[in-house]
Amino acid sequence: MRPPTAFGTDADLNLMDAIRVAANPDAIDKGVLTVLNNEIHCARDVYKANTLRVETFRANELGFLGYADSDGEVLFYRAPIRKHTSSTDFDIRDMTELPRVYIVYAYAGSDSLLIDAVRKNKSDGMVLTGFGSGTLPPTMLEIGAEVAQEGIPVVLASRSTAGKTVITPRITKLGFLVSDNLHPQKSRILLMLALTITKDQDILQQMFMAY
Repeated sequence: MRPPTAFGTDADLNLMDAIRVAANPDAIDKGVLTVLNNEIHCARDVYKANTLRVETFRANELGFLGYADSDGEVLFYRAPIRKHTSSTDFDIRDMTELPRVYIVYAYAGSDSLLIDAVRKNKSDGMVLTGFGSGTLPPTMLEIGAEVAQEGIPVVLASRSTAGKTVITPRITKLGFLVSDNLHPQKSRILLMLALTITKDQDILQQMFMAY
């Protein structure tokens, strides 16, 4: 989106479109929605792809849900099927803080330094963000597995903006969870919420496949 102070800003239009979508009966039970550039997106799937362009929010191959066109019409063509909002198991109304979950990114030459720091800080969970489908450098993989086997949930996510991390026998043996196609930041939020209910690995993984 262009800033409100910029020439040709689309801020007012985006706000009006969002209000029209929120007021439309067809938006009921579709969860949190993101409206920008006349497009309606599922907030779970969308990410910000550009700092200034009007088409900044994208959902890659999953696509957007419908249009909030300038003719005043709100049209949906798809609906989210993952659990969301009122259908979730989470209730944090009486909580003052959520479990501490940190994100550690892999990069060329990365080692165990940041994982060790999170480990010593006694975090409640960790998201390890690897290359491709979650591939990690050997040292990060080894230390990350140690953390997982100590009982701290560790989720493998991807630095890529599309695709998913998948469950394999090796990943399961090492004790990792996988994020499915959630981006690292969203994986962190889901893990924080999930840890308010359980630390059971199987249940946590089921949640990542359901939300």
